[in-house]
Amino acid sequence: MENLPARNFSPSELQDWKQKIFYIYERMKAKAQKPYDVVYGGVEFIVYPNVYAPEFFDDSLWYAKQLQDIVGKKSLLEIGTGTGVIGIFCAKGGTKVTVTDINPDAVKNAQANVDRHNLPISVREGNLYEPLSSEEKFDFIFWAHPFNPWDMPVDMLLASGIDPQYEGLRGYVSGAKNHLTPDGKLLLGTGDSADLRLIESIAHDNGYTLKLLREIDQPLEPGKEDRIKDLIYEFVPK
Repeated sequence: MENLPARNFSPSELQDWKQKIFYIYERMKAKAQKPYDVVYGGVEFIVYPNVYAPEFFDDSLWYAKQLQDIVGKKSLLEIGTGTGVIGIFCAKGGTKVTVTDINPDAVKNAQANVDRHNLPISVREGNLYEPLSSEEKFDFIFWAHPFNPWDMPVDMLLASGIDPQYEGLRGYVSGAKNHLTPDGKLLLGTGDSADLRLIESIAHDNGYTLKLLREIDQPLEPGKEDRIKDLIYEFVPK
């Protein structure tokens, strides 16, 4: 098994980390009392209330730039698109993009940004693969996974950062084979504060091993001291 770059929190460190994440989400919610415009990665986006606002973290832009390189001009399905940032950057680079999100507000938000940039991205509402027909196949599937596994009630906004006991991830991995081309690749965006051993176990249970494609050590929040390793894994069939 791969030497996973997992972070080992003590109980007090974990509690401190949780408080930092919750505080970021509180500020995110407070800022988006109504739609507002933001320039992110040199591109203009609108952010709706109740939708993950990418400017509060540094990972979305990094994922987008890495996927532009990894996917190129092939087809991409992005799960949990939020404001549509990752899919939009990829489409600007020539990728054929379809995006889904379970949050109705996020779907409206992503569609508004797609329309703003006049891109041929198909935006769908629903959980994971539910909005797709059985015939739809993709060269790549990606999810910037809400990798905090804390077992707690979550609303639509918190669900963009917390996947209790990784129930969403289990469905993501198990359902992917139905929507990948014969040579298609299943990817996951995550971080070193995730439960990487549980992710590895879910991969194993579904006939995959994990391969680390890209990683970066960067601030959790732009301009702040706390840091995180952002990671992109490929699920490789055994």
